[in-house]
Amino acid sequence: MDNFVSDGGVLATFFLITYNQERYVREAIEGAFSQTYRPLEIVISDDCSTDGTFRIIEEMTEKYSGPHKLVVNRNPENLGLIGHINRITSLSSGELIVYGAGDDISLPHRTEKLVERYLASGRSASLIHSSVYLIDISGKRLGTRLPPLISGGMDLGEMAVSGALIIGATTSFTRKIEDTFGPIQYSKCIEDLVMGFRSALAGGLEYIPEPLLLYRHESGITARSDTGKQTYEQRANRELLNKEIFLAVLAQRIADLTRIGRVDFIPLIKSKRSEELLARKVWARNYNLVRLLSYSVKRGLALVLLKSLLREKKWQLFFPVKRLLHSMRIDG
Repeated sequence: MDNFVSDGGVLATFFLITYNQERYVREAIEGAFSQTYRPLEIVISDDCSTDGTFRIIEEMTEKYSGPHKLVVNRNPENLGLIGHINRITSLSSGELIVYGAGDDISLPHRTEKLVERYLASGRSASLIHSSVYLIDISGKRLGTRLPPLISGGMDLGEMAVSGALIIGATTSFTRKIEDTFGPIQYSKCIEDLVMGFRSALAGGLEYIPEPLLLYRHESGITARSDTGKQTYEQRANRELLNKEIFLAVLAQRIADLTRIGRVDFIPLIKSKRSEELLARKVWARNYNLVRLLSYSVKRGLALVLLKSLLREKKWQLFFPVKRLLHSMRIDG
């Protein structure tokens, strides 16, 4: 396919974020290089990888002779995902910024389709996302996936307290989001949960019902494919981490609503934060008891354990609800 040139003259930036992805980054870079759209700036930004990721980036960019402008950045220290996300607009020149992850593969027409939708919106879209082709760690196609926002048909109130909105690896966005809301404040956030809600609030969220990239869903930080091999303690710790992440997302949403004066959803979010915080505290407090209960159920000893707990009045430890509710403080 010949390079596509936008009639609207939109300079786009394809921003590829990498960190310790030497196994996959070559394919991700090839996907960026294959983009049919121009004018296109490709920014490859590495978050101080400790493996061979940056070596591969240097090797491939030195050999590149295609039509796109290349910019290579390596953070002098690891910023983490959110810190890196917050640097995207300062490192990019494009009016539309296409996000890419170092373990996914963008199809050649991805940027072209995103720019077309951006122009069709009259340049009012602040974020555009799509569905994906799922692939496993070896690159085998497994089917397609729709973003939860589309498959679930959420309204804005449901989005405000949801833990799944869009597929972050598919997003493209404009500077309007950062201009309106500023950088993401909470480092434990997942960026798509913040960016998706921000764009919905601003009325600029657009969806393309077509897979535009190959999404390696088993290799990212939220991957769950290995949970069957994890110990009980590892699974419990993962659950606690997921709750920490979601609480950070809800806190960021409260900050964003406050910033633009949309306080109508804040009570709903605070209620959800209360539930999540309570669940996290109860889980952490009763980890050993939960583990003991799980062990006893598996071995048919649940009734014996329950009688023992009731006799010792230790059942109160399972449900310290009133005391926790009284002591909880929900920042807003």
